[in-house]
Formats: sequence, C-alpha cells, structure tokens
Amino acid sequence: MTAQEHVLDAVVRAQGVLADYIEPGPRDCAQTLSRLYAIFADDRLTNAVNILNLEAVHAAMASADTPIRLPASPPCSRTSG
Repeated sequence: MTAQEHVLDAVVRAQGVLADYIEPGPRDCAQTLSRLYAIFADDRLTNAVNILNLEAVHAAMASADTPIRLPASPPCSRTSG
C-alpha cells in the first residue's frame, strides 16, 4: 500500500467511526476515542504521513524560483601579532 493509500484508508475509517458516533441512540465517547486512537496511533500511518510530508518539502524546494542555500560562515581571518 502506498503512503497516500495508507492516509486515505485511515481517513475513511475515521469517518466511519464518527458516522457511527452521530447516529441516533446511546453514545460511548470513550469507545469512540479508543477506536479513533487505534486508527491514528498506527506506526504505518505515521510513516506514511512522514513520507508525504518529505515529498511535499522536496517538491516545494524543487519548484522554488531561487535555490535554497545555507548561509556561509564568515571568512576566518587571523592577525599575526
């Protein structure tokens, strides 16, 4: 499964949990939070989000008008004395 598919799957499952919660009838907040936590605390989802964030940063850097450069250190000068 790709990173995008992992994230989309998590969102769809979370939407289902929230849809169940807003249905008429008794609600269990603790159970709903536990179900959501189980979805979002998944290491595979965390890795997928990190991958997508890195891809976005790389894409932004690649499309920047001017190259991003790290500041150079000032030249070191020594005086003999």
